[in-house]
Amino acid sequence: MPLPYTPMVISDLGSHGWHAEKYSTTRSHLGIYNNVGLTAHYKRSTETSVKSALCYALSNLISNHPILSAVPLAVETPNPYFVRLPAIPLEEVITFMTLNIDPSSPHWRAALDKTLEEQHNSPFLFNPDRPLPFWRISILESEQAPESFTLVFMFHHALMDTKSALSFHDELETRMNQVNVDLQSGERVSSIRPPSDALVPPLEDLYTLPISEDFLRTQENPNEPSPDSWTGSPQFTPVKTRFSSLWLSNAHTRTLAALSKKEGSSVTAVLQTLIATCLFSALPPEYKTLQADCAVSLRSFLPQPVTATTMGCYVGSVSTVYQRAHFNWNEARRTKTVLNHAMALKGGDMGVGYLRFVENQHHWMLQKLGRKRMAAFELSNVGVGHPSPRGAGFEVGGMLFSQSSSACSAAIKISAVTGRDGRLALGFTWQEGVVDDEMIEWVQQALGSQVEELVSK
Repeated sequence: MPLPYTPMVISDLGSHGWHAEKYSTTRSHLGIYNNVGLTAHYKRSTETSVKSALCYALSNLISNHPILSAVPLAVETPNPYFVRLPAIPLEEVITFMTLNIDPSSPHWRAALDKTLEEQHNSPFLFNPDRPLPFWRISILESEQAPESFTLVFMFHHALMDTKSALSFHDELETRMNQVNVDLQSGERVSSIRPPSDALVPPLEDLYTLPISEDFLRTQENPNEPSPDSWTGSPQFTPVKTRFSSLWLSNAHTRTLAALSKKEGSSVTAVLQTLIATCLFSALPPEYKTLQADCAVSLRSFLPQPVTATTMGCYVGSVSTVYQRAHFNWNEARRTKTVLNHAMALKGGDMGVGYLRFVENQHHWMLQKLGRKRMAAFELSNVGVGHPSPRGAGFEVGGMLFSQSSSACSAAIKISAVTGRDGRLALGFTWQEGVVDDEMIEWVQQALGSQVEELVSK
């Protein structure tokens, strides 16, 4: 079907360098994985309209970040490419929902979990008659608390990683607080014409990830996990995502961070070790080992123009194998050593580096279906949100990181972020038919109890 406008091709994802972006585009097209979300609770101490402030802020972000106006086309081919939208109608990418629920109650959290589950089951699809960006925003407001709202930012992983989403919320908050200074009363931006700037270069246009011959052989001829390693049900489509969140208190989060540092580990390593322990407690005794994958940011060794706040996709993954055991600090320290060693290799021997050797990602991914998964769970910890400016009209507090489940990766995905309110939130996603809801509930309860036991000592 011809497009109602002439698309401007701004990057060929089939060319050198865009391997991670093509990976996300391909698995989305095949229905293997949909999207990522970063949700933030906002306090509001101004009479300024949320919609006016939000539209104004988005107009600035779109003008400064070309990736927000990029959408992938030809996704059914081995050589997809990004095109730039001619305009972004903000009224169509922002949805407002009003709930008659107190935001401080458990019912609000349940409603948010349900909203996120629905969002993660809604893929981004290009409609030539109604071209929209591959990101969207949902605003949840409460009739009982007009002084606050929850903003759900949902995006396609080919556009950016979750570090980028943290930057998105940072800039959004800053710009929303400038609306009264820069915008005349009653004026509201409704449609944005994107900039003509080039996209920030992709990962491997900036840095070639080293791959050893041994790692290349293991990727080309992978062995299935041993029978005593639990990985959930085999890989299959269609994917229906299930979602549930777990929130730690401010005090528990603070103590866990201090304790992790004192014991020579890190919050990420401790969380990963604790989750493995809790998962073992939910499994039959014949399962002796678990593989955990951990997402890591590769930005620290990338050259300019990539910085900590650049919007793009610059992540890798590290695997760790655990034996059935109770939690102990030696395992947490071992996990930190594994992560540190991987980072010292500067992206060497990671799956994201292997992607450049895959000639046809569609064929490669489809071959995975029906086979056993390699990992039991995947942990992604995006870190801590930056402090909010004091006295601002719009102020970010708690945050929740989430993503859709995947047909071709770990059975359980746990996404972690510590909000500006000091609370660590964990978003659990799993594919229906791969993991039972009861197992997730067990693991969450066990994890909460383990953290409480650690910090109480």
